[in-house]
Amino acid sequence: MDHFRIVRRALETTWRYRALWLFGVLLALTSRSGGNGGGGGSNVTLPGPENMFPGLDVAGPPVWLILVIVGVIVVLAFAFAIISVVVRYLSENALIKMVDEREETGTEHGIRGGFRLAWSRSAWRFFLIDLVIFTPTILLFIVGLLLGASPLLLWITRRQALGVVGTIIAIGLIFLVVLFFIAVFIALSLLRHMFLRVAALEGEGVFGAIREGFQLVRRHVGDVILMGLIMFGLGIAFTLLTIPVMIALVVLGLLAGGVPALLMAGLASLVSEGALPWIVGIAVGLPLFLLVFGLPALFLGGLYETFKSTLWTLTYRELRAMELGVEAEAR
Repeated sequence: MDHFRIVRRALETTWRYRALWLFGVLLALTSRSGGNGGGGGSNVTLPGPENMFPGLDVAGPPVWLILVIVGVIVVLAFAFAIISVVVRYLSENALIKMVDEREETGTEHGIRGGFRLAWSRSAWRFFLIDLVIFTPTILLFIVGLLLGASPLLLWITRRQALGVVGTIIAIGLIFLVVLFFIAVFIALSLLRHMFLRVAALEGEGVFGAIREGFQLVRRHVGDVILMGLIMFGLGIAFTLLTIPVMIALVVLGLLAGGVPALLMAGLASLVSEGALPWIVGIAVGLPLFLLVFGLPALFLGGLYETFKSTLWTLTYRELRAMELGVEAEAR
């Protein structure tokens, strides 16, 4: 397999086939989620809102209103999560099928045609494939962590020496478990590219796609690993190249959002005191910052997702072509 020819072809397709960009942006938007978790007790007493914002009325709202607000937030978050999952798998399906059809027949679909290709059973199979391969893996990872941490139970003997030994053993075991499952998740990620393409392009069901995809990778494991390494290197290069762009976007976003925010906060302070002027400033400045910084950053992420999906679709087609060539020679 000529890996670098496939990379060049993927770059060309990504640049010329611009209808793919929307689906790449949707995939970037829905496949990157994050959050800050954590909590715990603290003995530090923080100043209350009446001290931080003297002009703010801190009379507490009624309990029923708090419950309604929390309920609405939960419902909206749940609805957003479902919509994100649906959009993600439809976008992946569209990218795979649009690139494959372009390579097969030369046909380039528009955005409407892309959505028509996306809306098929294979998108649902993508979800089920992820459920089948990642849910047991995550559960095994949790079990592995619990088993790795089990030497900590030596502390219940109330012997400090045993507790220290148990802690050292637990740290070592947890490190090995994490290292092992990092390798497992990397391997599953490589296999997943093939699973999805078998499901989308061959029409196989969930377990048929997993079986056929695994066999395909097993027969060409060297080519798949090498392409994975190339993709890893390209990902690092993309990150390094976009760092200056992101810094510039942050500066522009702060200028575009910060100046109007300070202006509106100053005007609001003429008629109000306390926290309200700052709330008004943030309400004006934050959307402008997100507009100037967030949209270009999302677009760049979408281009990368488009290129990555295209690369693996072309890789899959090349592996299939190699096998057909071998079969033709055998006849």
